[in-house]
Amino acid sequence: MKLNFHKSFWEAPCNNEHDFNELIKRTHADGYQGTELFLPFFDIDTDVVREAHAELGLSIITGIGTAGDTVEDHLESMNTQIERAVEFEPVLINSHTGRDIFSLKDNLRLFENALKLEQKHNITITHETHRFRPTFSTFDTERIIDALPELKLNLDISHWMVVHESDLNDQLERLEKIFSHVHHIHARVGFEEGPQVTNPQDELWAGHVENHVKLWQKVIDLAKNRGQSGFTITPEFGPFPYAHVQPNTHEPMVDIWAANNFMQQHLRNKLV
Repeated sequence: MKLNFHKSFWEAPCNNEHDFNELIKRTHADGYQGTELFLPFFDIDTDVVREAHAELGLSIITGIGTAGDTVEDHLESMNTQIERAVEFEPVLINSHTGRDIFSLKDNLRLFENALKLEQKHNITITHETHRFRPTFSTFDTERIIDALPELKLNLDISHWMVVHESDLNDQLERLEKIFSHVHHIHARVGFEEGPQVTNPQDELWAGHVENHVKLWQKVIDLAKNRGQSGFTITPEFGPFPYAHVQPNTHEPMVDIWAANNFMQQHLRNKLV
């Protein structure tokens, strides 16, 4: 299985072309195969972005987030954002889809719409497991995939650690069922009381890192079983308030870019 690591710019402000050019050079130098660009926070010219990636041989994942007060708002938001996302010629689109406060019926309208867009544009669309979204728990995610078994997921399992206040080893059967639908991973290490450990290199969190790797390996094994030869992973440690900071100075307790680089190298060594 070829693992392709993508770099999120979440922890590194990218407000203009100069910022972008510096970040993409750094991304290439640090050994990533591509970037993951969350479009609601990214406003760099599409042609500039495509050309810069092509010059360095990097791929693009685009991210969207449906928004609004009603399901109709979210549908319109999805349609508009997907139209922009495909202009980047991404290898896949990752979507924060729907709301946890909508009914299952209403959220399924959004997922069904995404499946139609997936066919229309001939592009993989993954839906992120995330708090605030209908995929915030394992139980609710299971209900969604039961209703729409063709749906593809992006696994950010750190959120479920918090929601269930658990390392999730008490529900491995349900996880394996869900994992068979995972086509992308956001590799951030969470814990029972938060979505991001302080520093994945600190011995304090070694058990949590090991547990996440074990669960991610199950995802990779299932992807192999369905015939995939490659898989995308985005290390996704983020800035404050995900990152823990020093009192008074508010300085991050760890270099977040370095934490993501550590995750890239660690997973290259551990996942097979």
